[in-house]
This record gives sequence, C-alpha cells and structure tokens, in this order.
Amino acid sequence: MSLHIPANDFGQIRVFEVRVTLPQNAIEKTPEGLKALFGTDALDPTYIDIININDLSSMSLTDYIAQGYDMAAADHDIAAVNGIEGFAILIMSSAAGGAEVTLEPASEVRHITTYVPQAQLQIIEPLSSDGAKGVINDPPGKPPKSDARIGGMVAMVALIVLFLLVGLMIWVA
Repeated sequence: MSLHIPANDFGQIRVFEVRVTLPQNAIEKTPEGLKALFGTDALDPTYIDIININDLSSMSLTDYIAQGYDMAAADHDIAAVNGIEGFAILIMSSAAGGAEVTLEPASEVRHITTYVPQAQLQIIEPLSSDGAKGVINDPPGKPPKSDARIGGMVAMVALIVLFLLVGLMIWVA
C-alpha cells in the first residue's frame, strides 16, 4: 500500500512499525536502506528516526513522541502506537524536503498512524477589572524650563561671547 506525502507538507509525523530485525544499512539510514524500506531514496535521513522499542524501557512510544516532538496522539491512536513491537520508524514532513513523495513500504513495514499538529486557538476573555477601564491619556509634553535653567543658559552664552572677545583682543594685539 503506497503512502503519498504531498508537496510542502508541514508538521506531520508518520509512524511505521517494523516487526523484523532491520538490516544495518536501514538502521544507519543509508539511501539503500531507506529505499529497501520505503521504495524511494528521496527522503532526507536527518528527519527520520528509527527507534528500537526495547530501548525505551519503561517509556511508552506515545510519551516519547509527546516529550520529544511535542505532539499528542489522537485518543484512538494511543493503543495502536503503544502496541508497536520491534522497531518504530518516525518520518517527519521535512524528510520529503518540500517535494511530493510517494512511499511504497516494504511488506514488513506497516503504517500505523500520522500525527497531525493541532491548532490551539484561545478565546481571550475581555478584562473585567476596574484597572482595565478608562482612557489612556497622551504622555505629558516637555516640562517648562525652570528659571535656574534659563539663567544657566544665559550665563553660558555670556561666557562664550567673552571668550571670543578675549580671543579677538589677543589676536589683534
């Protein structure tokens, strides 16, 4: 049974079960090993995980996917995913590289489910506290210049004028 990955597929994880011992080239995710498992060498092995279920010890595969990929299984898929024996193969959407790919799984490879990201929409309740009511005023403008500041500015201008006059007198002399 073939499985189609459409172009620009995003955020999905396809879960497969392999109950036989995998050859070493499949475990190492070589192009030849992936072609033997899925009938194509168009998959990027960076986005494929091959998990020996025995290596998970007390963790279930759904917990592994939930913690590692932040994706929860649909309620009807939990038993099927946790029932995988042997090896689990996880193929992320990115493995197709944005291209359209058709997988032709070998007879010992069985597609279990596809994890689809759930859109999480939050309805925002209006704020009901008194602090949320009212109008925000425009920020206040610059404060008026104080008498001391104006006096300092006049003194500075006077000093500069005196400095220039002294400099002119020295230059003329």
